[in-house]
Amino acid sequence: MLISLYAKNYLLIDELRIAFEGGLNIITGETGAGKSILIGALGALLGDRLQKEAIRSGADKAIIEGEFHVPGTSGLQEFVAVNDLDDPRGVLLIRREVAVTGKSRCFINDTPVSVALLAELGELLVDLHGQHEHQRLLKVAHHGAYLDAFAGLHAEIEAFKAAYQHFVAAIRELRETQARAAQLAQSRDFMQFQLQEIEAVAPAAGEEEGLLNEEQILRHAELLYERSGSLFQRLYEGEGSAAELLTAASTDLGQLLEIDQRFAALKEECENARILVDELAKSIRHYNQSITFEPERLEKIRERLAALNGLKRKHGGTLDAVIALRDRLKSELDLVENLSETLSALSKNLEAERLQMAGRTQELAQRRQKAATLFSQQVVESLALLGMPKARFEVQQASAPGNEEPWVLLDGKAVRIGPRGADHLAFLLAANPGQEIRPLADVASGGEVSRVMLALKTILAEADQVPVLVFDEIDIGISGRIAQAVGGSLRELARRHQVICITHLPQIASMADHHFLVEKGGDDTSTRTTIRRLNAEENVRQIASLIGGARVTETHLRSARELIAEAGTG
Repeated sequence: MLISLYAKNYLLIDELRIAFEGGLNIITGETGAGKSILIGALGALLGDRLQKEAIRSGADKAIIEGEFHVPGTSGLQEFVAVNDLDDPRGVLLIRREVAVTGKSRCFINDTPVSVALLAELGELLVDLHGQHEHQRLLKVAHHGAYLDAFAGLHAEIEAFKAAYQHFVAAIRELRETQARAAQLAQSRDFMQFQLQEIEAVAPAAGEEEGLLNEEQILRHAELLYERSGSLFQRLYEGEGSAAELLTAASTDLGQLLEIDQRFAALKEECENARILVDELAKSIRHYNQSITFEPERLEKIRERLAALNGLKRKHGGTLDAVIALRDRLKSELDLVENLSETLSALSKNLEAERLQMAGRTQELAQRRQKAATLFSQQVVESLALLGMPKARFEVQQASAPGNEEPWVLLDGKAVRIGPRGADHLAFLLAANPGQEIRPLADVASGGEVSRVMLALKTILAEADQVPVLVFDEIDIGISGRIAQAVGGSLRELARRHQVICITHLPQIASMADHHFLVEKGGDDTSTRTTIRRLNAEENVRQIASLIGGARVTETHLRSARELIAEAGTG
């Protein structure tokens, strides 16, 4: 609900703060006092246009703030969570500013946001009906949801949405497979050529590294033979070789050991070194003797590497990419070969899905048609109580031809469906006898629009989750008994929503849970709009002034008290 509204330097408002409460909040005041300015401020706070012309003369900028308590409704909670606007107190603080430069800024819980996001939040928070419409019910896109809520179809709609997503997925899978198959069919010959080219070489994973190593050894065979032979000579066979020198050293150490036992460890180390050199020499000799000179093998390796390099240049730059392409080509060619069977299975599955969706769509349409009759009847009855006894109200139910997917067959005709079925629902109204019934948004009279809104809101109170309802000039063209009926409907609506209503009629004002008076004052240099909450005695006097005008008599006061008593608010 709206906890408070603050405005500074906005049109005729110098600075004011209004603390609202739950229930029915009535705002009254003389014509021109600035009641509509308050509604304009609230609309601007919710995303309506806010231009620099709205800044009070002499000020640098206008500021509007609103503090809202966030109820536990799914739409608002989801919006707050998705946009990271959480507040541990369950409060949304909205601020809107416009400077004389024309620059406008918006904040939600001190987080800068766009006007578009603010307007999106506004639709979830407040339903504003008045001269500056912010009217959710006038948008045809919402009519289906309202009727579904009236009919209690929430579970059915959720089930339909799930089935619809499955149906759309089946359509998408078939289309993608058809497109892919057509593409593959067109490129089949080229793919077969590529596969044959790769399989003719038959590359193996890891093959290239082994070939490069072997090629390097064969290419340097003479150098390896010469150097390893020379090394063997220095280690073992040549004059003055390491083995010969270590043997002589070991002999000398043996002689020294006979004299001094401290040479024992040194002799052992020398002997170990000689043995190590012997083993090293044997390994070098074995390597030297294993070297082969195979120019034919070297040429074959080079030819093989050239073939692999040719594949790499044409197909991805690496041997792994070539092998991956070979595997993909095999898979895609297999798909082409099994194309007919795959498409047939997908088509049969889609038609089965389409048949099921047709049944679900037909069931929804029938439930809506039945609900629409009762809904229209209740709206007409409510409008009669609100001073529109001859009004006609209908729910138009239509569907679009199924010229493209997703579609189903209903009564032999293809119709397009969406997540909520095939029905395009619109509210139609003829306010007076002889008038053509027209879409609700085309109704011209502001008073009639407001009363239609009130009738619909009363009927849909249980289903509608928008917490704050604002009605401006709902009393245009009504009086007496009808005004009392309008007030009663507002009181009933205020049991489930916070209602803020601007009125000129005492019958409606007497229904208030909280009564606010808008006044205009100032001096010769400036004019200011103010608002204050009335106490019990002030409430009686203000209602009396609505009855009698500027001159309030005891009779008017008595009538005011009677109205309050009859309304049960005194």
